Amino acid sequence: MKAFDDGNNKMEEYDVVIIGAGPAGAIAAKTCAEEGLKTLILERKKIPRFKVCAGGISAGALSELNFKIEEDLVERECYGARVNYKDYQIELKKRSKMAIMVSRDRFDAYLTSRAVEAGANLHDSEKATTLHQKEKEIVVETEKEEYRAKVVIGADGVNSTTSKYVRAPFKPEEVGLCIAADIPAENEEVDSYIEGAVEFNFGIARMGYAWVFPKEKHFSVGIGGVSTAMKDSKVKFTEFLQKKGLNTDATIRTYPLPRGGYEREVCSDRIILVGDAAGFVDPFLGEGIKYAFMSGKLAAKRILKSYENDDFSKTALNGYKKECHESFTEHLTYGLKLTRLMNRYPNIFFTLLAENEKVLDRGLEVVAGRMEYKEYLKWLIPRVPHYMLHTILPAWRNK
Repeated sequence: MKAFDDGNNKMEEYDVVIIGAGPAGAIAAKTCAEEGLKTLILERKKIPRFKVCAGGISAGALSELNFKIEEDLVERECYGARVNYKDYQIELKKRSKMAIMVSRDRFDAYLTSRAVEAGANLHDSEKATTLHQKEKEIVVETEKEEYRAKVVIGADGVNSTTSKYVRAPFKPEEVGLCIAADIPAENEEVDSYIEGAVEFNFGIARMGYAWVFPKEKHFSVGIGGVSTAMKDSKVKFTEFLQKKGLNTDATIRTYPLPRGGYEREVCSDRIILVGDAAGFVDPFLGEGIKYAFMSGKLAAKRILKSYENDDFSKTALNGYKKECHESFTEHLTYGLKLTRLMNRYPNIFFTLLAENEKVLDRGLEVVAGRMEYKEYLKWLIPRVPHYMLHTILPAWRNK
């Protein structure tokens, strides 16, 4: 780190400043620091900080890390799912692990600690407020200081400050709204309700679902759907808790979530967006951590190439957008197609998910990150007429 005097005060200089210490920012910082870049993480809250999240980390997300997660961070391991739609229900478990359950405050703090161990500097409780893109540098203003860098990574979430220097705001239909609560329960109660699996409830929110995830001495329960259709969400959420026989006396929180699969700008001169700030969230499942890890690593690698060529223009950094497309944004696009298809014909597709073991089994491969949405759609669509005859029509007759 160097200090420069601009005539009024001394300004610290870094190779890269990362705004946000969530999964995307932490992994980007760790990767940059490991490659020898002088790296600063700016986080507006004190670490560890509370984060509203269901807390499911897929096997696919874990495979993106080059280190193991400490065992005491893992509250539950999940090998399958229970799916409900109207009066239909199915539960299926697989031999291979599908996901782990964590609490995001501890999980995110651990990721950040790995970045600091790699050499990154952390300034928490320091909010970035303004960016100044200049010909040879970018200046980051915070509530406390100013910092110079060659490039900034915006990892500051769905309500990103950094994004306004890159793209237009998300449109209403491009954002989901989630309402969630942690419901206290003894572990015996949690295991009695669902053990080694997660629960998805379809038909409750348009373009989304309700979930019940088992955690350590509590359930993570929530409903998520496209924001434009989440009116009276608190009433709907309370009714869902009552239906499940869960305690309704809990702190209820709402939070936005970007929906992936849309074409968006992710770079401008000396700025790259990653994770939720870039809109990299699965539009069907709502998973964002896997794509936070992936985009964080890709952004760091692109910055290294820019250092080699001393070119931090949008044209140079846009290689990152192409690399994201090759790695995962096409997958998110097909996830959006699947979401629209299933919500257009819910009585067909959600009934299949909640009645047909083969349809769910393949779907869980997508959840775990072992199958692409494109592959799943190619497998599913030709089989729909057959499954309608042998699964849906008999189920309807029995009802």
